[in-house]
Amino acid sequence: MPPSANAGRRKSFAFFSRPTLLTESETTSWTTSDDSIPIKPRPKSLFGGGNGFTEVPTIAPSTPPARKVLTKSSQRPKSMFGSLKGREPEPTSPTVTNASSASSLLEDSSISDVQWSVLPLNTVVIHAGEVVTGGGLLRKKREYMVLTNRELLKYKTEAKANEAFGLGNKNPQARASSIISAGDYASEHTLVTAMDRIVAVYYPGPENERGSVVQVDYLEIPSGSPSSTTLMASSRTEAQVWVDRLRSVATQAHLSSPPLAYPDSVVEHIARRLEAEKDYSPMHFQIFRVVQRSGRTGNKSTEDLQKMYSTMCYLAIGIHKVHLVPFRPATNKSTTSLTAATTSSFGILNLTVVWLASSDDCFSLTFRLPCRYPQKLSLASADARDIIQSIRQASEYLRPMWQICPFSIDIPENMKDEPLPDIPPTPGDDLNGFDRTLAAYCTAYDLDASNIVYGVHTNVEDGPMFQLYPPAHSRRRQYTDLELLAVMRTLRWNDAFCSISFRTISLDPLMIIYDTNGSEYEPRLERSGRPINLKNASQGIKPLLTHELRALALYCGKLRRMDFFESLKKRGSGTNPPAEPSGDNACPIVEAIMPLCRRGFTNVDWFNLTGIELREADLDWLVDAAASRLAHFRGFELQRCGLTERMLTLFLNALVTHENTLEALDISGNPCRMHAPTLNNSMAYFPFLRKLNLSRLLRTSGEDPVLTAETLHRWRLEDLDLSETKLNRETVQAIAAYLKSTQSDAMHHLTLTRCGLTAKDVALLMCSMERTPGKARDLHLYVGQNALAHDAGDFIDCIANDRTPSHLTMRMVDYPREEPFQELVRALTVNKTIVYLDMAKISLPYEAGEKTSLLLEDLFAKNTTLRELDISGEQAVLESASLGAGLLKPLGRIAENKSLEVLRIELQSLGTPGAMELASMIPKNTTLREIHCEMNDIHLQGFTALVNAVEQNHTLIYLPRMDRDRIDQMRVLKEKLCQPTLPEWDPQYQHHIEKTEKKSSFRKTSKSKRVAFSEEDALIVGVEQNLSLLEEKWDSEATRLQKALSRNISLRVHERNKSKRAGVNSSSSISSMGLLWGVDAR
Repeated sequence: MPPSANAGRRKSFAFFSRPTLLTESETTSWTTSDDSIPIKPRPKSLFGGGNGFTEVPTIAPSTPPARKVLTKSSQRPKSMFGSLKGREPEPTSPTVTNASSASSLLEDSSISDVQWSVLPLNTVVIHAGEVVTGGGLLRKKREYMVLTNRELLKYKTEAKANEAFGLGNKNPQARASSIISAGDYASEHTLVTAMDRIVAVYYPGPENERGSVVQVDYLEIPSGSPSSTTLMASSRTEAQVWVDRLRSVATQAHLSSPPLAYPDSVVEHIARRLEAEKDYSPMHFQIFRVVQRSGRTGNKSTEDLQKMYSTMCYLAIGIHKVHLVPFRPATNKSTTSLTAATTSSFGILNLTVVWLASSDDCFSLTFRLPCRYPQKLSLASADARDIIQSIRQASEYLRPMWQICPFSIDIPENMKDEPLPDIPPTPGDDLNGFDRTLAAYCTAYDLDASNIVYGVHTNVEDGPMFQLYPPAHSRRRQYTDLELLAVMRTLRWNDAFCSISFRTISLDPLMIIYDTNGSEYEPRLERSGRPINLKNASQGIKPLLTHELRALALYCGKLRRMDFFESLKKRGSGTNPPAEPSGDNACPIVEAIMPLCRRGFTNVDWFNLTGIELREADLDWLVDAAASRLAHFRGFELQRCGLTERMLTLFLNALVTHENTLEALDISGNPCRMHAPTLNNSMAYFPFLRKLNLSRLLRTSGEDPVLTAETLHRWRLEDLDLSETKLNRETVQAIAAYLKSTQSDAMHHLTLTRCGLTAKDVALLMCSMERTPGKARDLHLYVGQNALAHDAGDFIDCIANDRTPSHLTMRMVDYPREEPFQELVRALTVNKTIVYLDMAKISLPYEAGEKTSLLLEDLFAKNTTLRELDISGEQAVLESASLGAGLLKPLGRIAENKSLEVLRIELQSLGTPGAMELASMIPKNTTLREIHCEMNDIHLQGFTALVNAVEQNHTLIYLPRMDRDRIDQMRVLKEKLCQPTLPEWDPQYQHHIEKTEKKSSFRKTSKSKRVAFSEEDALIVGVEQNLSLLEEKWDSEATRLQKALSRNISLRVHERNKSKRAGVNSSSSISSMGLLWGVDAR
């Protein structure tokens, strides 16, 4: 050993002096969450026996002396289990040195230029202590762990650690002999992990249970492979100290150094996994390293088994899902490497519980599909706070309007107040993110979102209105329970709609489903967060339909109207849950919403329950809600609900409370026999009625009118429907008197179909509604299925003298003679007030004659006011109504018409000749917008002629694809081509052939059968080929038609825009507007 070194040690003969402390600027301040642990001022050893919190700085010369290799270290055999071994010193990793020796060297002027760099100047010992470490099932050691601000180190004993730091040996002679080179000191300890490579520090036991075992998961240097180690402390308090200080140091290390980058191959691998799930978007893509802990602990004393169940993986947050992607398989060098995890994905909107531990890095996420058991992910990560906040942000992005999230959050209070990351904007997103939320729910429930069809209508009362249409799949007649749940939970909290319609959509799948595995989606709070406390309505288990409809009514603040037209079938005993006894259960719709109306918790005040059977239990809910003014009901449509006279009387008496708000009432089609005076007395309490439907009601015998003139004059009705209700002379006179008064000026629809009216009664009504001679009143009069062919002089005169409303419907009128019909056609030809005429299904004793055909020609060519005409026929099994060949020639005269825009001429058996007449007319006409001519036995030849005509026309925007005619033609052709032609056999010869066949051999018989079978196959193949060619031709013509109509629609839009810029409003029919602007979502 050089003399200079000996001289240096003699000058530093202070073995019991404390190490030189760094100045405040050279140390880093560290804190611990355990304030109860005392800090000893002068520990006996450098590490304070594992209980102190002592900063131990090291001051080292800049240039180390020559290294010495210890023979003992080099001759030590390697462990078969891959035991920890000494590492060579690296410039970026600290190694242990003797602090007092370093200071002695600095004091010696002869060696002041010789610097010994072992530990960086800012290395600080944070905590140390003796623990039992485990890297595998059979590898347990009692070792001494040292935690610095950069690394976690371990020594065999405390003495080795003290010796490495130069404070453990108090014998000067031994002290002098212990000074060795940096490489020698490096062999005395082993690096566990750098603090910036720690993934998680946690208790491996159950949640919220603090044991004495601490698990540290980290990434190995330099391979980056996952690994872990366990530290078993002497007590739970000591274990918590280790957890707190490991987490604190790891957090500071992550903040002070650049974050560990993800290799490009890893990012690409995870992105491909998400793309396979259709869940990747660069704007919604985050990756975290996590440890997936086991759900069960087994024997709590075997922490090695617990650790083996843990798996390090990547947690990726996509658009709609949370993904656990395993590390790529690699050859692990030790048993401490974690096993590979299985890939799994969970819908973000299935999240039910979020939990974050306050004592370690543990957190858990619980997901649950409807009616399924929950799945809990027990995880741990140093980035747990960021992960939870990112998932909360993703949930709010997918449900932007939800004010009360459907999952419970168990996190520290300070995290609840932290602002979430900004939600990235979604261009083109409207309806308060409806499509975004629907797509997320469909993804979470593993559904095909393209199968759900809906429309949004704005030009309706209480609009915008959301309407759900039947599924897009042609083989599906109704939605599944999960599809209905996705739609209803998407509508929840969405204030973009004032009306929701499930018209003709079956809600039965949700009526028989009960979710007993969770209640996170059950509405129990108001919009403000207060409990609703519906005790009477919450007893017993309820179907999902009840909860979902109650949530819609409770949380959609702008919702005013709900339409359930024929949404539920007749209820039977099979709808009762197994846990409840069978009984007269209430309708889920009524039970869900009526309690909210009674308490004033919802704004929904208009209900359409048409076609839903209501029982006594439902009547109790209805009467109870109607008795409260907080319900402020505006409309009830209870058509065909099975209401008896008693039920209807009780309900009307309860509705008196809403005399100032009730606007609409529909009680038609119920099997009750109403007494006319009683009905008038009940109706007189509602002066603000706008819509009244009393059709298909049975009334008691008597001469009293169904509605008296006094009762009618109390209202300003817009719609009055008395269809299929026998009206006596007194009722007709009362209606006529009401039509004369100014109280009826607001009326737009008067429906008197099949009421036993005569032509004179209809003439009386027409004369009563006239306001200005020669000017039509804006009213639609329905008088179909009445005896209008007998004694029709007054009725014909009203039409000829322009004393009619603007819209007239007289469907299914039976003319036993052709002359009255001819008089009607003459009157319509000269009429100047009717703009809409529906005389479909008119029946003549035979096909239209030549005189009738000439009159129809004049009607089509000379009428100047009709804009929409329906002369469709009827083809039923027992009865048909068609004008026949007498309608063909008049179709060609439509080319001269200058006002007609919509022509409906279905089911008139036009055939190919009729199609040719239409084709000759279409290029010449410049006003027609729509032609509805399906189901007329038009074959490919006629369809081709129509398409050629449309290509020459620039105003027609609708012509059907003739799908029904196409199907019928293909079916008839297939039957004709495949039908075998059998010869007429002589009976005796046939008997001889049968006997001969019985005597023939089996081989010959089999051969003849095979030959016949092959000939039949050849025939079928030829037929299929011909039909396939015909199908291709139909498709080709349909494509040509679509192109021509698209061209005309573009021209129509251009003309409308040009008219708007010029300040001119172009006139078009309502139906053409609907087709132009795509009102029909299908």
